[in-house]
Amino acid sequence: MYSIVKMMYLNEIPENKYDKLYKYAQKSYVGGSFLLHPDVLLYNAYKHSYREIGQYLALASLRPFADYITTGETTLDLTVCEVPVELFTENSLLRIEDNKVYFLYEEVNKKDIH
Repeated sequence: MYSIVKMMYLNEIPENKYDKLYKYAQKSYVGGSFLLHPDVLLYNAYKHSYREIGQYLALASLRPFADYITTGETTLDLTVCEVPVELFTENSLLRIEDNKVYFLYEEVNKKDIH
């Protein structure tokens, strides 16, 4: 998991075909999902488990990019989420309020962005 994030956001490329990054270099990651501050997530990744980061990325991928463009909304409405809420209620990167999922590193202040 960390290898993909490292390659995509730190712009690292595989050194040779035996490098762990090599298998991810030929894949296309273009899609309709979005992360506003992947750099902040990567910077703070040591504070969270792979499971929490995986859940964070998976749920963020369910957010409609068109909604963000039109309204600036960075939350995920639980009515759109097809995953049982019980699976991610203990995640320190996510907060559930008012039938919406809030993402910790999507709400960072400008001064906290590295």
